[in-house]
Amino acid sequence: MTKFIKKYWLEIIMMLPLFLYIIGFTIFPIFSNLKNSFIDQRYGRKHDILVSKIQDIEYDLKNAKDDLEAKDYKKELREAKQELKKLDQAPYAGFTLNNYRRLLSMKDFRKGTLNTILITACGLIVQFVIAMAIALLLSRSFKGKGLFRTIVLTPLGIPTIVSATIMTYIFDTSGYLNVLLNKLGLIENGIDWAQGGIISIFMIVFADTWKVLPLMVLLFIAGLESIPKSVHEAASIDGSKPIYKFFTIILPLMKPHITIALILRAIDAFRIFELPLILAGTSTTPVISTFTYSEYSRQNYNMSAASGTILTLIIVIFVFSYLYVVEREKEVKIDE
Repeated sequence: MTKFIKKYWLEIIMMLPLFLYIIGFTIFPIFSNLKNSFIDQRYGRKHDILVSKIQDIEYDLKNAKDDLEAKDYKKELREAKQELKKLDQAPYAGFTLNNYRRLLSMKDFRKGTLNTILITACGLIVQFVIAMAIALLLSRSFKGKGLFRTIVLTPLGIPTIVSATIMTYIFDTSGYLNVLLNKLGLIENGIDWAQGGIISIFMIVFADTWKVLPLMVLLFIAGLESIPKSVHEAASIDGSKPIYKFFTIILPLMKPHITIALILRAIDAFRIFELPLILAGTSTTPVISTFTYSEYSRQNYNMSAASGTILTLIIVIFVFSYLYVVEREKEVKIDE
């Protein structure tokens, strides 16, 4: 161990800030959130209030002007500590699954979970089809290819919150989309795209697709370029039609890249936050992340922690799926 430190001391020093950042801002919050999720909301909120009250009384006691005032603070402090002791003996004190039971019975959480799944599923299908079509187009040579590629990749550099703000100009009741539909004679009054239901799901999927499509395109282009030219030449010699070639040759060879792209997008889609929050709000079209934020803003910290833990668990499952696919692909390459 000592030899290792002496040999790599500079690398250790340079990596130390990163490890401290990961521990302080990722690992510690996750475990803290996990712990809070198993504390009953009724206990957690009262406990936080009483602890804060005791701290305030202790501060006032230290700064008491005279013995009479100090006596009153001591009495108040004693009562607060007795109340805290009584709370610790309550039947709902300690670790419990009550928050998770309550979550599963809450209509907003179930609705948020369903919306998250719908947005993820619809988004992946739409993004896969469009990204594959664009990647196939960009894999060919044509006039204006550089300009088209720049336009396609532009949304990747725009912050999500800015993208959401841009989309409000399109999907507002007096936005560009309603004006266009009105001029085409398809609608008379502006559609409220944030009213909830499938309309709001479509709006969020459209906005999310516009934002993340460049990443999918890049991943698919990398997959297309990994296919040896000899495969394309052999298909041309055999006289394979483009559609037959795509479904029987290109898609099977791109399977690892497609799987990785879809898993990465699923991870990102499940934790979607800014787009639904700005475009649809938390009442009409909640998702798991906005529901978690909404509970936190209402000071329901333990319920928020439970919701966040469920979301984290879903993301962890997708992360391990991604790692499994990557490792499996490496093993296949080594065997070859």
